Amino acid sequence: MKRCIKTRCPRLSAMATACALTLLLAACSSDEEEVPELNAVEDPVTIRVDGLSGALLDNVQNTLAALPAISRKRSFFFARELRDQTGKALHALGYYHPKIEIKLPKRDDESDRELTVKVDPGKPLFIRQSRIEILGEGAYYSSFARIIKESGLATYDILDHGKYEAIKSALRSNAMSLGFFDAKLQSSSIVVYQDLNVADIYLVFDTGRRYEFGELRASDATRELMEPSLGLYDLNQGEKFSSQRISDYQSAMTRTGFYRSVDIHPVVAERHDYQVPLELELERKSHNLMRIGPGFSTDEGPRLLVGWEKPLLNRYGHSLDTYARVSQIKQDAQLIYKIPRKDPNLDYYYLRLAQTHTDFNDTLSDLSHFSVHYVANHTGKWRRDFYLAAEYEDYEQGSEKGHAKNLMPGIKLGRRESSGGFDPHTGYSFSIDLTGGTRMISDDDFVRANLVWKGVLSPTETTRLVYRAQAGGLFGRDSLHVPPSLRFFTGGDQSVRGYGYLDESPLNPGGLKGGRYAFSGTVEFQFPCGIESARIATFLDAGEAVDDPALSRLIYGPGLGFRYMSKYGTVKVDLAYGLQRDSGFRLHFSFGPEF
Repeated sequence: MKRCIKTRCPRLSAMATACALTLLLAACSSDEEEVPELNAVEDPVTIRVDGLSGALLDNVQNTLAALPAISRKRSFFFARELRDQTGKALHALGYYHPKIEIKLPKRDDESDRELTVKVDPGKPLFIRQSRIEILGEGAYYSSFARIIKESGLATYDILDHGKYEAIKSALRSNAMSLGFFDAKLQSSSIVVYQDLNVADIYLVFDTGRRYEFGELRASDATRELMEPSLGLYDLNQGEKFSSQRISDYQSAMTRTGFYRSVDIHPVVAERHDYQVPLELELERKSHNLMRIGPGFSTDEGPRLLVGWEKPLLNRYGHSLDTYARVSQIKQDAQLIYKIPRKDPNLDYYYLRLAQTHTDFNDTLSDLSHFSVHYVANHTGKWRRDFYLAAEYEDYEQGSEKGHAKNLMPGIKLGRRESSGGFDPHTGYSFSIDLTGGTRMISDDDFVRANLVWKGVLSPTETTRLVYRAQAGGLFGRDSLHVPPSLRFFTGGDQSVRGYGYLDESPLNPGGLKGGRYAFSGTVEFQFPCGIESARIATFLDAGEAVDDPALSRLIYGPGLGFRYMSKYGTVKVDLAYGLQRDSGFRLHFSFGPEF
């Protein structure tokens, strides 16, 4: 028996007729009349499906669930409809020879309101021949070949009508994204041979010729706003069209921080000569942006931040960002002036001016900072920040008093990979900050290095393994006498939980001294706790700050935590126990991404 799916005749079932009559009566009724709901029956039955599992069961259940409610008294009249709908659900997944038995509720038992659909799906129908052809320029593109390969419609696969519709949609979508705007489906059919239990698939997709980027259309106001980020525009006329390149350009423009909105799209209706024009509209951000926000952390206690930003000062793309932050232990203010070079996101200069007052533990410090930076991200995956910093620090550290003027060249290297979002499945970040001074131009002769490595792994879909390692060191003849802001301390939310914020280091007669070296690490396992978007965490922190690595003072902080993944970041609450120094239990609270 041969059957083509395009030649089936529609049948009006008893249930479909009932639906049509109900809708007709509703249309004829006045607005004031209350029309009975189709599903409002006094004795509805529940439908149970036996004999199936997996995708077959899901498809049949979803199909039957879409039917109107069936009255127990009238269930006999719908037996054929249930059998037909179940058969269609099985046909969609390639099962054309099912045996379907409908077991109605017992007539003499009013409490029996269960209707059972017992199914033996039989043998599946296999694809005997699959001829899927790509014509036109797209025949040479691997993306179309990959769609065909991954479609699940190869010879000897079980016929799945859903996959057949999916490949047609995927081919059209891929064609549009690559600029094959004249693409069309020349022919498509499935021929089913029920007696042989096989089917043949025929599909011909003609992509036609690929279009190119055409002229850029923009108002005078938009062209003026484009000037600071003109180096980002790479959708040059005559190059092959790609929706991914348009999306990348839009994302790059948004990341500059200059624009409130970026809208760019192809004007497909006006394509000609195998070129499609692009239309761009930009809306700049406000000239002045203010932000104010209270906060709290167990490291610093209550705090307040006030910021003022001018995201686009002139047509060259200069910007200004300032903020002041006040907490119980630290007050600081900074100004950053950014000057784009070629790419506002990846290639720019910035100037940083900062003033910090610190008064906590055994540290009293006033630090003035000025630095010039060049950030080069244009090639490779590493963020490179070359800088020259000038600092003056007046300090008391325990019983030690002093001041220092240092001119320090340095470089910061960073790299980050992530599966994305605030709660990534996998990812890592690595950074190294290397700086130093010499007595020829500074008070101190030293080299300072600090490395931080963070990451996350997912043993299962709902669990996370988070890790962190940090190592820092001071080298040179003045490494024991640099100001406190350059020394190393451990303890706190971002170091070793279970101990006070930066409360562990070598001592001098007046208290904490700060160390030449620091090492710390974390291993944390997170698992579901039965609350949506939340996990329990168990962790172990360890670290030390020492002058001599041979004199290890390693401290440990095991603990238990709670994580709530909001759309703004991860809320972290931890209870840790400091095993050394009689630290006892300590509660830690923080908010932000894992790394």
